[in-house]
Amino acid sequence: MAVVREYLHAEQLAAVTPWSADAIEKMVRRGTLQRGVHYFQPHGRGTKLIFKWSAIVMLIESGMGVGAATGRSPESGKVIDVEKATTGLRRLLAG
Repeated sequence: MAVVREYLHAEQLAAVTPWSADAIEKMVRRGTLQRGVHYFQPHGRGTKLIFKWSAIVMLIESGMGVGAATGRSPESGKVIDVEKATTGLRRLLAG
């Protein structure tokens, strides 16, 4: 296996993980990939994200990142209907 650099841009990360660049972007927006843990922006907001390979590996191996961008549950492999779950939760909270 080739050696992977510790810090990667999204395109490079997509090349060495099961995720596409779009999926990585979604995981950033949803908070699955966290600033200061999984990625950094050393040149400030609005610049390219730099991903830390060791933190990404830990995320993948923990199962937390599996399916995060696809809406699939890592435990069951089932597709999660987020809108339906949100509606049900709101109904329960409204009492």
